[in-house]
Amino acid sequence: MSVLAALFGLLTAAAVWIVIDPIQTRAISNIFREELQQQLDQRARESLLRFDSFLQSYTSTTRLLANHRRMADYLDPVVWFPSDVDPPLIYQQSPPIWLPDKAIRQLPVLPSHVLLVDVVGSIREQYVMGDTDLPKDTALEVKDIFSNTERHTFLTKLDGRLYVMVSERVEDASRYVMGSLVLLVPIDARFLNASQQRANTSQTAVAILDGESQVILSSSEGGQLLEGENIENISEEYVVTAQSFFEYDDTAANLLFATLIPRDMVKATMKRIVAVERRHRLTGAAIVGVLFVLLFMFISGRINRLLRRIANFSSKALEIEQAQPKGGNQLLVMEEWIRNFSQAVMKARDEMRARYTAEIQEREALKSAVLDTSLDPIVTIDQKGRVVDFNPTAEHTFGFSAQEATGKQLSKLVFAKGSREAFNAFLKQSLFESEDEKTSVMRKLSAVSKDGKELPVEVAIKPVMLEERALFTVYIRDISERKRQAQEIVSLAAFPSESPMPILRINRPGVVIYANNASKPLLEYWGCHRLQTIPIYWKRLVEEALVGGVAMEEEVQTDQGIYSLLLAPVKNLEYVNVYGRDITAVKLAEAEARHRQNELIHVSRLSTMGEMATGIAHELNQPLSAIVNFANGCARRIRMGIGEKEDLLDVMQQIAGQANRAGEIIKRLRGMVTRQQPVRQESDLNALVKDACALLAHDRQNLGVAMEFKLAKNLRAIRVDPVQIEQVILNLLRNALDALQQQDLSKRELLVTTGIGSEGNIYVAIQDNGPGIDEKDLARLFDPFFSTKESGMGMGLSISQTIISEHNGKIKVESFPGKGTVFIVELPAEQVQLESLAS
Repeated sequence: MSVLAALFGLLTAAAVWIVIDPIQTRAISNIFREELQQQLDQRARESLLRFDSFLQSYTSTTRLLANHRRMADYLDPVVWFPSDVDPPLIYQQSPPIWLPDKAIRQLPVLPSHVLLVDVVGSIREQYVMGDTDLPKDTALEVKDIFSNTERHTFLTKLDGRLYVMVSERVEDASRYVMGSLVLLVPIDARFLNASQQRANTSQTAVAILDGESQVILSSSEGGQLLEGENIENISEEYVVTAQSFFEYDDTAANLLFATLIPRDMVKATMKRIVAVERRHRLTGAAIVGVLFVLLFMFISGRINRLLRRIANFSSKALEIEQAQPKGGNQLLVMEEWIRNFSQAVMKARDEMRARYTAEIQEREALKSAVLDTSLDPIVTIDQKGRVVDFNPTAEHTFGFSAQEATGKQLSKLVFAKGSREAFNAFLKQSLFESEDEKTSVMRKLSAVSKDGKELPVEVAIKPVMLEERALFTVYIRDISERKRQAQEIVSLAAFPSESPMPILRINRPGVVIYANNASKPLLEYWGCHRLQTIPIYWKRLVEEALVGGVAMEEEVQTDQGIYSLLLAPVKNLEYVNVYGRDITAVKLAEAEARHRQNELIHVSRLSTMGEMATGIAHELNQPLSAIVNFANGCARRIRMGIGEKEDLLDVMQQIAGQANRAGEIIKRLRGMVTRQQPVRQESDLNALVKDACALLAHDRQNLGVAMEFKLAKNLRAIRVDPVQIEQVILNLLRNALDALQQQDLSKRELLVTTGIGSEGNIYVAIQDNGPGIDEKDLARLFDPFFSTKESGMGMGLSISQTIISEHNGKIKVESFPGKGTVFIVELPAEQVQLESLAS
């Protein structure tokens, strides 16, 4: 029995193998061929895309060289006449001056020749970069191409070899078209390998074919694929995929781009896949055989046992003495088992049906929820275009309820008249849509809501094939908001050109890549135009802004006005946006304000001098009286003939000293009252303090004020307008004297101190021991027209604060009620040391 079971299992496995193996082998082979063809087509398209991208690099380089400044400067004095018959100028050892050699050396494969051609196609200059002479057919090819187009990149055959010819129009400095720059690049194995860039060329070769003769003109394999070989002759060794180029650019040659893969590699891959599948099938057949052996042995055992029971039952029926078998009748047991099994199967079927019914209901509920919550209108229609279902979004969008829409033609219900025929045609077309097609085509139509509002929509139709009929699900998307946003984007894009203020965009090399109409004054100031380079100073500012990544401001004074320029860098895109603002009116207003302020300061000085007139007159009267007395005494001595010569000379020196004293007082007074423009110069603060105190000497003596000086030595110089600073000190001293009038005569004290503050600034402090200033008046002390004196104008401290602020300094006040007040003026110091005249 075991041998028979093993034989039965072996025969079963063999039958499975014989039936399944050829079927599976053919299926796998077909799948492999289809997948291989798809992979070959994909690889061919990728190879052609890489080749086309590679050609674009030559086009870009040619355009860059043709528009280079060096080319325009070279062509500016050049004049070519069509009647010239001189041979072209040839460069071999070194590149011509019109060609940046560094730029062209960066190309993956260098051109064999670089030509400079005039407008009629005659070669004027050529730069030989390779080791071959210029093909004889080049001149005719150039003339033929130039008679058709102005700019082209094309493939051609010259003297039996394949070349890429790239041309670009060249202009002189006045933008007059002089001709074209032409790059001639041979297409060989090196060129084709370089065109594939990072692609794996060890398993794939590329070639260029003659479209008519199917002959290989050039290939990436060099010696392995001989040039001039016909495709049919190598079809047994290679799988060839040929396709047309994306662009010919008016070339006369009929060329094809081919991708070649060795058939040995394809066959080896196929064998490996089939071998793996056969091993799997052999394993499966062996498992099936073993299962059949076990099943055969089990069934055979059960049948043998049943036969013995039937034999025993027959013996009993024939009254043959036999022992009763234990365990009962196996047929009844089997029948009972079959009955129980059938009931279990029916129960399981009922449970399965109930579960499937529940799942279907859940799916229907889920689909209904999706339709109800969809943001787009979704409508189900039948083959005649009548509405079967209308989701809530469609009700809200079009204003029809589901009950109103059901049974009506959808095209007439929601679509405008001009879009109804288009929708019906789209519906008929969707009948032939493949069930495997996963994406639906979107059509743009016009819809109309119940209230007559027209809506631009996108429509997609998906057929749903049922057993008895076909339905269509129509997806409608309202694109009104999207159109509005698109229009907003267009209007925003037009904003710079509409702006009345200059807006420019300059890249890192300093080329103006965009400039609106309002930028004309700036371009005239720089002496350049759009797509030209700005001056070197501004190029450095652009580079600095890009490196720092921080916006910078500059001012430019052009013939048409003064502009404030904001350089805003965009580092990731390597350019700077320049936003201009016309500040001519602002500058004029500032100049006018400064003029008015100087007038006010001058008026304040005149007012101060007016208040000090009595003291100044007394100061002048003293030296003048001394001069008169000394002069009268000398005259009497001379008339009387008395006195020695030395005594008279001493008196004359006294007269000269008093005259100088009067002259200094007048000079100081004239400097204070003279109208003049502010002049900054290095000054000694101690000297300014002494001059101001000298002007108030008479007033101080009349008031009986004791003045004390604490002037620091070796103070650094301050760069100020000495007249204005002296005016501030004089104003603060007069305020202190006015405050001391309220103090007892014997207690009036005034302290003037100079020194270096904690921040390195030079300061002067004027402190009195008067009654001080109320705390409520301190906040308004420097406000214009505010004064704590009954007869005061309230402009002195306001003007003083303005003067100190213009000198980048600050003025502070500290008051102690009942004890006095101190005013502190701080000014920035220069780095020059001056010896102070301390008293």
